[in-house]
Amino acid sequence: MGLSVIVAALLVFGMWAYQLTSRTPNEENMFQKHEQWMARSGRVYIDDLEKETCFKIFKNIVAYIEAFNNAGNRPYNLSVNQFAG
Repeated sequence: MGLSVIVAALLVFGMWAYQLTSRTPNEENMFQKHEQWMARSGRVYIDDLEKETCFKIFKNIVAYIEAFNNAGNRPYNLSVNQFAG
């Protein structure tokens, strides 16, 4: 049992390290936006897998908001709030 826990921890750490080093500048900017949003909204995730899943959702929401606002055909704009992730 001890060996399987160590192997699992190494896999998680390896995936985390890969994700940190494989980000493009735009992705890094989005990652920073997500970190800031987490701090403002008091969001905490139970593990890296949940955080990465929610980061992907956050990116999709931000992309939708930016596309909506850039269309310029509404008298209002959308913005990121506490429900964005």
